Amino acid sequence: MYLRLLAESLRRGTRRKLLAISAVALGTLGATALGEVVLASGDRLASEMSSYGANVEVVPAAGQATLPVAGLAKVRTIFWKNNIAAVAPFYPLRVRFSPAGVVAPLVGTWFDHELEPGYRTGLPATRPTLAVAGRWPREGTAEAVLGQRLSRRLGIGTGGELSATLGGRAATFRVVGLLTSGGEEDDQAFVPLAAVGELAGQPGRFTRAEIFALTNPETKNVRDPKRMSPKEYDAWYCTAYPSSIAFQIHETLPEAEARVVYGVTGATADVLKRLSGVLLALAVVALAGAAVGVTAAMTATVLERRLEAGLLVAIGAARRRVVFFFLSEAALLGLFGGLLGGGAGLAAGRLLGSQVLGVAVPWMPVLLPFAALLGLVVAVLASLAPVLRALGRYPAAILKRATA
Repeated sequence: MYLRLLAESLRRGTRRKLLAISAVALGTLGATALGEVVLASGDRLASEMSSYGANVEVVPAAGQATLPVAGLAKVRTIFWKNNIAAVAPFYPLRVRFSPAGVVAPLVGTWFDHELEPGYRTGLPATRPTLAVAGRWPREGTAEAVLGQRLSRRLGIGTGGELSATLGGRAATFRVVGLLTSGGEEDDQAFVPLAAVGELAGQPGRFTRAEIFALTNPETKNVRDPKRMSPKEYDAWYCTAYPSSIAFQIHETLPEAEARVVYGVTGATADVLKRLSGVLLALAVVALAGAAVGVTAAMTATVLERRLEAGLLVAIGAARRRVVFFFLSEAALLGLFGGLLGGGAGLAAGRLLGSQVLGVAVPWMPVLLPFAALLGLVVAVLASLAPVLRALGRYPAAILKRATA
């Protein structure tokens, strides 16, 4: 009987029912589309901002000056090994360049080094914003790339040769490219790491390494892992935060210290937080508009049917059952409107991401159940006040007011 009454109630007053469904659908459409864009743009923005440079630095622990290059292969054995996108060790030396006699940094590093089978890495991958006119040096050769300012000071361009001397050792390199960065790299020369190791008399060593890891945004205020509860520690350790990846690298390389470069990670976290806040505020506004529409529709419905509600209470129906009856009707309307708006929101989110933000938004059907639940909750909460207000009187007062 209850279901028959509910079905008959839904069949009547279709105009107001459609108004309520439309209000919920529009609200959940906006919320779903914005949620889809937040999820997609967050990943894209994190990836784009990470590309501005490495976010983890490895240096020798206290009491050591250099580290073995062979140990860097261990960073690909940590829990988040697949997130280690690039690695580049560095060995800088201040040498005298001939024939100009200029003293400047000569930096040894990798350019296209095979760290493990199928995994090649180097400076171009950890600093993708560096622009080279020409090409990078090949591994195992006596080739160099000069910064633009250093090139002008030495008077040497692409195709020229320069000699570097340190103590009683000397090496000659052929310039194969000119580098422009706008930073300190413009005053440096970059050559293969092995060549600098021979010049320094320390082959197979490095003084610092940069690691570009694909991570989740993280602020600088990270708790000490030793003060975390076991549950917090597991959640932190099993999340690709820069700090957790640095911690795991230190576990693998105890002779080294791994640090997070917060210049990039902090900016990423801050921008994502602000973007998410703006889109969340827009989603709340959309849902508030939906709630207003549902409240207006349900208020009109309850006022129209107050005689029916009064009769139900007068013949013995518990007031809470009558309230539940109207709220059940609102829940069904909200559920249907949520499904309708969620489906449209998935399509709108893809359109908004591609046409406005330039972000390729994938289909996220997992948001559809949440949209349906959101529509149901909005409809029930928006209907609760008018239903309770209309049925809060005694049956006689309801009937008297309904027939007045």
